[in-house]
Amino acid sequence: MHNIRALCKALGKPQKSFENIHIVGTNGKGSTALYLANILQAHGIKTGLFTSPHLVNLRERIKLDGKMISQRDINSILMRIEQAAKIANIKPSYFETITAAAFLWFKEKKVQVAVLEAGLGGRLDCTKIAGGSIVALTSIGLDHTEILGGTKEKILREKLGIAKKGATIITKRKRISPPIAVGNYGKIYVRNAELSWAVAKQFLANSFNENLARVALEKSLWHGRMEMLFKNGKLKAILDGAHNPAAAKELAKCLKEKKIAPLPCIFASLTDKDTFNVLKALKPHISICYPAQVENSRARSVEELSDICKKLKIKTMPLAGSIKNYILKSKSPVLVTGSLYLVGKAIFVLRNEFSELAEFRGLSESGD
Repeated sequence: MHNIRALCKALGKPQKSFENIHIVGTNGKGSTALYLANILQAHGIKTGLFTSPHLVNLRERIKLDGKMISQRDINSILMRIEQAAKIANIKPSYFETITAAAFLWFKEKKVQVAVLEAGLGGRLDCTKIAGGSIVALTSIGLDHTEILGGTKEKILREKLGIAKKGATIITKRKRISPPIAVGNYGKIYVRNAELSWAVAKQFLANSFNENLARVALEKSLWHGRMEMLFKNGKLKAILDGAHNPAAAKELAKCLKEKKIAPLPCIFASLTDKDTFNVLKALKPHISICYPAQVENSRARSVEELSDICKKLKIKTMPLAGSIKNYILKSKSPVLVTGSLYLVGKAIFVLRNEFSELAEFRGLSESGD
């Protein structure tokens, strides 16, 4: 926490210029944060949104009223942060730098409230410095156990460690009648929307308008999570960045809810993930697996993935040609999952082919 505190101090403590709401949890943080930001924006509140990781370009992480930070603004702000780091005599990490960039941009754009998705954990996460008045907890599962602890109890303590004294913690979702709808398919996303609804009601109090919230949620789509791509009315692909067993089980539930037959699956994973149990959860929904290796130093090789599939008795084949061509030519919908890096690559190569991905057109690829 020393670096982010020193950096923000050198920048004039930009995180203190607007109200903050923290979103923490193992899975579901991004969609909950987006849904909440859209509800607040619909109520006429100038709303910042900070999420991670990005799928295609860094600009996705920092948004104001649904629009990404411009390349010009991010370049300018990163240069100023570099100078501030020199003044403070620190070497901030990548995430600390991007977090400070979001705070500074939000201040300059006179944001009223920022919805902040915690990066990892909570107690030591650099977004904690913002001191949100509300903390929303989405879920607790076993992920990043080498850092957060090997039990759900330990992970819960780490997540809720983001809360400042006096902050309101919201964990419960209430069923809403009639049911609400969002752009992502599956009951889990409705539950995430219900959590964002509860947080918005707490934050807005008597100003909360149910009709505005409903319309905002109906238009909300969190990319790369149970995202369905259609061409000429036909389902061509399902993109989901499920990278841990809990997320894979939720994806499996969504596929079962939709009554989708087993699909050909392009799959990638990292070495620090529980790949065996991710694939085990998805096995009933995979007709054949095409292992892929993403561009990341921690990526599992195609051979490693094939060996894991063999242990689970999942049929595999090498992917002939590109992801784009396979999906466009496939007679069956294709499931792309196991890694957000893989989903991001798929979005980049397909962005001009599907209207659902129009937001990504014109963006260049930028990795972590």
